[in-house]
Amino acid sequence: MRITDTGTRGFLKWMRQEYPPALYAKMAQQIQQQIPQAFSGYMLGAWRGLARLNGFADSSGTATVDTADAANSSAMDPGWAADISQIIGTSSAAFTNVEQALNQQKIVNTQLQQAQAGKTPLPITLSSSGITFGSAGWTVGSLTVIAIVGYFGLKAVGVLKK
Repeated sequence: MRITDTGTRGFLKWMRQEYPPALYAKMAQQIQQQIPQAFSGYMLGAWRGLARLNGFADSSGTATVDTADAANSSAMDPGWAADISQIIGTSSAAFTNVEQALNQQKIVNTQLQQAQAGKTPLPITLSSSGITFGSAGWTVGSLTVIAIVGYFGLKAVGVLKK
């Protein structure tokens, strides 16, 4: 889907579209915490009232607006871009190999340049560039295979008895 928002908001909407939901949520939370000035329009209260009117609030009346929707649409500060690039690289490192991480960094930096210029994100997808987000760590299947191979290996060398 083509994103029409600009600046930080457009970039974060692109992120929301490209990253797995749990990974996006982790990165978005870090961006909120480290760069609160990127959400100054929301923080000043304008978004809270609109969120309640548009149904983006929970039963307590507290606005539950996504990070991307609360971000400013003005041109992104270059310092924020560097911080966001670092957050993305660090957060996604466990899910990508070295080649994917390098490709991701190039695409992210291109999109951040668009945001700094106050433009919409380019229609580039991470998946079309060969970037996938595998699970971090060992899966049950891979641990099972290792255990079976190890068992038969130990049995073959006589460490384990019948």
